[in-house]
Amino acid sequence: MIRIKSGICILVFLLMATLQIQTAIAEEIRIPVGEQAKTQPAVDMPTKGMSKERVKSLFGEPREEVPAKGQPPISRWKYQEFTVYFDNNTVIHCVRNFHPNASQAESSKGTEE
Repeated sequence: MIRIKSGICILVFLLMATLQIQTAIAEEIRIPVGEQAKTQPAVDMPTKGMSKERVKSLFGEPREEVPAKGQPPISRWKYQEFTVYFDNNTVIHCVRNFHPNASQAESSKGTEE
């Protein structure tokens, strides 16, 4: 009986310690979607369904081509302002790259030191 109680106490202690470690590490940042790019000018980007050839003809050569991985094979092209995701030869998604403005870069430097 005592072995069972001590085993349960140890298990409860380990569970509580694990939960405390996880909550101490977690940080949540919330930025409303409408405010995420207010300070950045609009950028023309490829649209879903475009071919690789069409993307190159409209936007030029990418800065970096990341080879296809997985199944289906998904590849990426990185441009200065955005990254394009392809399924084989077709655009499936395009994401704007984050570029911190001067005030964001300065404020993050102060918190890292």
